[in-house]
Amino acid sequence: MFLNVEPLIFLMQGRTKCPYCGKNVVVEVPDGASGIQKTKCPNCGMTMKVDVREREDIEESPLHPLVKRKPSKMPVIAGILLIVAALLGISMGAALLFSENEALQGSGMYEGMVTDGEGKPLEGVEIYVVSGGSVEKVAETDEKGYFHIENLSAGKHRIMVKKEGYVTKNVTIGVFPFKSFLKEKIVLNSGEGWENKKALSAWVFDILPLFSAAIIILSIPPLIGGIFALMKKFEIVAIIGAIFGIFSIGFIIGSILSIVALILLLISKEEFRA
Repeated sequence: MFLNVEPLIFLMQGRTKCPYCGKNVVVEVPDGASGIQKTKCPNCGMTMKVDVREREDIEESPLHPLVKRKPSKMPVIAGILLIVAALLGISMGAALLFSENEALQGSGMYEGMVTDGEGKPLEGVEIYVVSGGSVEKVAETDEKGYFHIENLSAGKHRIMVKKEGYVTKNVTIGVFPFKSFLKEKIVLNSGEGWENKKALSAWVFDILPLFSAAIIILSIPPLIGGIFALMKKFEIVAIIGAIFGIFSIGFIIGSILSIVALILLLISKEEFRA
């Protein structure tokens, strides 16, 4: 019996040379089969096609490759893309984590709006910057309740928002070295006394180290997936790494690279060895 190749339940055996690993192996095909059949190389696990030309009542028969297909480079390309995406994320997280002061040098402008407890804009509210033991008036709200403070150094600051007949608020704010699209809302309630508040912009500065660490941690699965893709082993690990790369927080190009890598991995997953 002669069988020709790509890589099967009642079985008979035949000998052939695997087109993928190059080893002379004995493979199995269904008993009584003829024509093009599929089976697996017992050495590397790749699927081969064999052409059963005729049957002889012998235990083993030579199998001849039908098509000797070279493995594609798609898993390798996917692995490289995932590693690049991971390195981009790690570099971004490290830059934020270790260079926070350098990254936020300069000055910026803070904008906000003051309303009463019912959401109505308050005009004539005085805004003071509190620095150390000094208090300096820097702005006053207009008829729509808006105010802005210019030339504040990047970082966290404390401002005092004050109007007669209302509770005075000490607000911790965050200033970025670029024009912010965010106008934070400050509510003054009727009455007397003091009240402290931390604005959302200030919380950003508090969580920045955690945010940086999260970027680095989320970049590790794409790195591991890229390494497994290069080795063509455990495609599920590489695919999971690509998915993490798509949804990781980092450069947008990292997500694009991970999408391309995921497509390549899904197309070429039969080339992986368990």
